[in-house]
Parts: sequence; structure tokens; C-alpha cells
Amino acid sequence: MKMSRVCLVLGFVLIMGLYTDALLNTLDSLAKLKNCCFTFPTDKIHPKKVLDVKRTGPHCNKKGFLVTTTEHKTICVRENPIKGKG
Repeated sequence: MKMSRVCLVLGFVLIMGLYTDALLNTLDSLAKLKNCCFTFPTDKIHPKKVLDVKRTGPHCNKKGFLVTTTEHKTICVRENPIKGKG
């Protein structure tokens, strides 16, 4: 009886360890996707409304630029709205 409890506890600890590792990998993947673009609006952004422009990361499936506007919104675009940069 005591041996079965020990096995049950060890099995539970093993499962929790695997679950925690999988959860951490998932959270890491989600954090990387934060700087990726999935859709690109067709509207043009006036250069005067641009505060910051950053390229999407190399891990992203779709390449583009993350534009922060004067309204502090982040918008994905295919081309850099500021000529001569990026």
C-alpha cells in the first residue's frame, strides 16, 4: 500500500514537471509572437503621425513593420512609411 502511494506521488510530480515545462515553452512562444504581424491594413499612414517604426522579428512568418502612431496605436504595415529607413 505504501509503495503504491509513493509511485502515485512520484508519477504526479513527473506529470507536473512535464506540464510546467510545456507551459513555459508555450509562454515563450507567445511572447515572441507579440512582435509579429498577422494582418496588414491597406490604409496609408501619414509620416507625421509616426512615432516609431520597428521591423518584425526573424521568427515571424510574415515580414513587415510595426508602426507606433501619435495616438500610441501599433499598426502592422508591409512597407516602412518613413522613406529611407528600415
